[in-house]
Amino acid sequence: MSKMLEQTKIAKRYVNSLFSGLTTKKDSDAVVKDINDLAAMIAASSDLQSFIKSPLISADDQKAGMKKLATKAKLSTPVFNLLMVMADNRRLSLLPAVATEMHAYLAKESGTVPVAVATARALTATDQKKIATEIKGALGCDIAMQTYVDETLIGGVVIQIESTLIDGSIKTKLDKLERELTNKAA
Repeated sequence: MSKMLEQTKIAKRYVNSLFSGLTTKKDSDAVVKDINDLAAMIAASSDLQSFIKSPLISADDQKAGMKKLATKAKLSTPVFNLLMVMADNRRLSLLPAVATEMHAYLAKESGTVPVAVATARALTATDQKKIATEIKGALGCDIAMQTYVDETLIGGVVIQIESTLIDGSIKTKLDKLERELTNKAA
């Protein structure tokens, strides 16, 4: 599985956990706003990006930094708790993926199926539209498609639809061919 899809899977767990603890629409709306604000802060600040991604910054220092950020930004308690858990687990670097997965979660709640598509190169708008149309036709429902670039795939495409993974990457095909050849040689 590609690194990006693995991160998506982990982020999805955080989002599911976050939303499963919410009881009111007001709480959900506050969490959505806070996660969107947090994602915007991260996108706008290279210092914050470095802070959440650096393995050289201890978990305690990351927690302290996130506490200051949460206080200053007046983040809701559920989002604050999420930040503390992610800092403890050294997963703050997944915050952008959590924001993306939150939108996928909300789409799914509204009846739209989230789909993650990983390719070795960036897809053109035409390619994205074609893939989305094919998937939509196969599933027979609306989809919320997220695309990712994973150069390790060499070529082809990896599609994740909820818990189903369709791996049509060249990397996987080469790995399979290598296993077959080494088993026959033995």
